Amino acid sequence: MLKRLVMAIGTLSLAALIAACSPPLTAEEEATPTPIPTPIVPDKPMYEVKRGEVVDNEDFLCRVAPEREEQLSFKMSGRVATVNVEKGDEVKAGDILAELEVQDLMNQVDQGRVDLEKAQISLAQAQVEVDNKLAVARRDLEIAQVRLDQAVQGQQYSVAQAATELDNARIRLAQAQANDPALALKEAEGVLAKAEGALREAQIAYADAAQDPSKSAAAQEAYRSALLDYDLAQARFESAKAAATNATYNTAILQNAVQTAELNLQRVQSGADPLLQKNLEAAQREVQSLEQGVDPLLEKNVETAQLRLDRLAAQLSAAQIVAPFDGVVTGVLAFEGREAQDRKPVIVIAEPGSVELSCDLTSSVLDKLSEGMPATIIFSDRPGETLSGSIRLLPYPYGGGGVRSDAATQEDKSTRIAFDPGQGEGLDPGQLAKVSVTIEKRENTLYLPPQAIRTFEGRRFVVVQDAEGRQQRLDVKLGISGDDRVEILEGVEEGQSIVGP
Repeated sequence: MLKRLVMAIGTLSLAALIAACSPPLTAEEEATPTPIPTPIVPDKPMYEVKRGEVVDNEDFLCRVAPEREEQLSFKMSGRVATVNVEKGDEVKAGDILAELEVQDLMNQVDQGRVDLEKAQISLAQAQVEVDNKLAVARRDLEIAQVRLDQAVQGQQYSVAQAATELDNARIRLAQAQANDPALALKEAEGVLAKAEGALREAQIAYADAAQDPSKSAAAQEAYRSALLDYDLAQARFESAKAAATNATYNTAILQNAVQTAELNLQRVQSGADPLLQKNLEAAQREVQSLEQGVDPLLEKNVETAQLRLDRLAAQLSAAQIVAPFDGVVTGVLAFEGREAQDRKPVIVIAEPGSVELSCDLTSSVLDKLSEGMPATIIFSDRPGETLSGSIRLLPYPYGGGGVRSDAATQEDKSTRIAFDPGQGEGLDPGQLAKVSVTIEKRENTLYLPPQAIRTFEGRRFVVVQDAEGRQQRLDVKLGISGDDRVEILEGVEEGQSIVGP
């Protein structure tokens, strides 16, 4: 319509231009009208609702890549100091492939190692000192314990001995109290009085015998015997009298001995020397204090120094690109003296061996795919040859892919398609291929070409024309769609004619 309008305007403009350039008509000349072309109405395409197969395929481009390939980058921005590899170089896991200019950081790392070593030495020296003191304290504790144990054992022996001495003192006192000296004195006094009476009788008999010589010798002998008995009784009386006099004193001494033994028993029963117990407790406190270890500040200093060194080492590592595995360098975009951006891939390393396809897909395509789905593969440089494979890996969160293990790599957002066994041989990395994945297939279903479907403000409809040429708009419900077919679920019937837009 717009094209026809432009053509009409152009024709009118040309006619006006010609009229302006032509000489004016005379009175005798008759004007001839300019013919206006009849607009040509093009025929609208017609489509037929058919029944058959509709396949929803997703087609996308991929490139041949090694099965294991990683894009490596620095984890910080800076100027590149060295690039140690070129494309095609073989590398080993752990090789430093490139480094940034980080001399100041390296100096800080060296200083961090020195600070850590100093802190460790101080901690070790303190630990040795504590260990030595702890050994001495434990020995002192053992000695204090032995002394206290010996004192306790001696105290037990002293208690037994004091108890025995107390028992003996009580027995001696009881014996002294049982042997009453007053009875012996009274008995000796009776014997003395009897001897004194016998002596008087003997003296009288001896005096009477002095008048009778025949009795004089016997009387004299009787007197002498009575005198001896009296002297012996007198001596025994004196002895009993002395014993009675000393009995009270002896009893007082024995009673004092009992009291002394009781006090001694109470003393030894009170326990060992309190000073020994105090010494033991002090030794225990010293051991417990030393068992707490060295000053926590020294350990904290070591931890702080280690954390700082780890942080600096991590920063230094961020300025290096290290090979995560044995492989071949397939790309180098880092150059000495140039700036490198944080986490921007500059080196690509691949593991020699089998190849697969690597594809960078949009989220709308990834939403339809799942790992394990079969795929058809066509290479432009291999016309007529179709290979087959399957989706091996989808990026996170669509599948099991994600961040690589090595810290210098980027997040792997590629989709990986593996060739079926026996296929994919002889392919070189970088070759492009068209991949087709069947998302869904419907058999014996109604379909129309996509261009037969009209859309207006979210409404999908078709224009149906009957045999008399009458047209009618009908809303349709669509199913899956392929490159040239759209499934019609509701709204039309097989064989109906559809007018194209």
